[in-house]
Amino acid sequence: MKKIFFALLTTLLLASCGQQKVGSFKVDNFSNGKAGEMLLVMDDKYFSEDQEQEVIKYFEQAQPAINQIEPMFDVLHFQSADFTSKFVRHRNIVHFDFSPKYNNNIITFDRNAWSNPQIYIKIKGNDVDSCLNLFRTHADTILALMYDNDLKRVQYAYKRELEPTIQKTLKEMFGISLAVPMHYFIANQTDDFLWLRFRTTKNDRFIMVYKQPAYELNEANIIAMRDTITKRHIPGAVKGAYPIITQKFGFPIVTPIQIGSKKGLEMRGLWESVGDHMGGPFYSFTFLSADKQYCITVDGFVYAPQENKRNYLREVEAIVKSVK
Repeated sequence: MKKIFFALLTTLLLASCGQQKVGSFKVDNFSNGKAGEMLLVMDDKYFSEDQEQEVIKYFEQAQPAINQIEPMFDVLHFQSADFTSKFVRHRNIVHFDFSPKYNNNIITFDRNAWSNPQIYIKIKGNDVDSCLNLFRTHADTILALMYDNDLKRVQYAYKRELEPTIQKTLKEMFGISLAVPMHYFIANQTDDFLWLRFRTTKNDRFIMVYKQPAYELNEANIIAMRDTITKRHIPGAVKGAYPIITQKFGFPIVTPIQIGSKKGLEMRGLWESVGDHMGGPFYSFTFLSADKQYCITVDGFVYAPQENKRNYLREVEAIVKSVK
């Protein structure tokens, strides 16, 4: 499931390139809903508890590539009678619109029907089994669309509060831009490495950007390069400690991807600390520079030992995927 889902997400990213620019939204039409939340409209009148639970449990499956069990989405379950104008602006909506009077069973995918960014999926039909089969057939696509939409929410919000010094540094060092908000600061910088950090009393979120002379883009090389870079530049809490990629439990997951005009490899998985007990999830994207002279990696990782990590991971993933 993990590899299928992220392959689908990659395909959807490719398909959406150029269709909707980050930041192209009206503030007064911004969608609502908490991070990682979706709204499911499904009537008890027509669907049994077991049928409803099948759908809910699909969306509440564990978030891949994270070092604790957290759901992909937090599901708000509504009846059709309660799905009023108050809720149509929610960011992610799956609507089972059932009536014996309908002539057929169809599924539709709408973007920004009432707000922006928004995904509204309607499964309309007159037969319960047919509606559920439509859902099962398209479930992975629905999940990937909503995941991508969650990242867009973060990118749209961060686009409004960019940190100008960081933007200038990114352009000068790497020829790129990222949607990095004001609460990040430069923690370390060399000629080919930039470490951005957001610290709170409970957690840390990090963005690394680094470049090396062009090498073959494959899993082994990217892992080796990241471990070399973190050992050199990212000190642990204990003297001599440093982070490396965890290579077990089926991680990391590596997938070809295109973000905008940049083709490369994404990597998601877990990091752990040599010489200490720290760890957490990460997401990275590695691609060739425009002049083909360098491989550039944009990498986001999280340390939040006493907290849920899903939303933090999506925040740094959204920053990485905002690369231009």
